[in-house]
Amino acid sequence: MEALDVLAAFGSTGRLGLLHPGVRLREVVAAYGMPWDIGRIHKRHRWPHLYSYGDVEFVACRCRIITSVTVQTWRGTVELPNQAQPGEVIALPARLTFAQVADALADADCQWERLEPIAGQRGLRTLQQRVDFTFITSDGPDPVLHAVGTSAHDHDCMPPAAADAAFADDFPAEQAN
Repeated sequence: MEALDVLAAFGSTGRLGLLHPGVRLREVVAAYGMPWDIGRIHKRHRWPHLYSYGDVEFVACRCRIITSVTVQTWRGTVELPNQAQPGEVIALPARLTFAQVADALADADCQWERLEPIAGQRGLRTLQQRVDFTFITSDGPDPVLHAVGTSAHDHDCMPPAAADAAFADDFPAEQAN
């Protein structure tokens, strides 16, 4: 397994293994084990909440549906969840350039478009899945991949009272019957 192949598949499918917007947190925890608890998105509210498996970060709403997935690649390696060993991650070299990613997406028959440039950054978005790849331009002649992430998943979230009843102890893996 190589990071470039995994990230190109993520761009073309919107999925990183079992992680994708719309999946229930329970399914992910059953396969990968408990995620690392990164923290609240908002100071006063527990939900939505940020979790991770290594460098793969994801946001879950109060009804325990994953709403977005982001992979941090700026450290030069990327730690991905290990489906064979729940609770462990696999570290892969991931200092990838714009040209490498664009070629890998083309090889995967994934169409993409360039995003409007921002100072110090270049980006591309896959057309079908709308996965954004962000590159840093200040790190040499070819932009280097910094992060890859999905757009937020919209859904009808259950009201807070229903979530409190369904997930009484606030444990992320608990599921309503």
